[in-house]
Amino acid sequence: MNSKVGEPKYSYDDRVAFSFDFKNEIIELTGVIRVVDPNGTIEQQEEPSYDISAFYQGEICLFKHVRESAVHGISVE
Repeated sequence: MNSKVGEPKYSYDDRVAFSFDFKNEIIELTGVIRVVDPNGTIEQQEEPSYDISAFYQGEICLFKHVRESAVHGISVE
């Protein structure tokens, strides 16, 4: 169950597993939360969102505006 807007489930520096739609492909990654947007984004205000840094294709990338519903939980890696 997702948190309501203004009450994020995850915090800065949490290591999480998440899904991200990139070029019409869903990728599964683990990363570290770098920004918490408790009130969502300009595109959506239904749930909190996060900016998450993750290793992808040989680089550390920042995945922006990841909806809380795409975060699967804290990673144990």
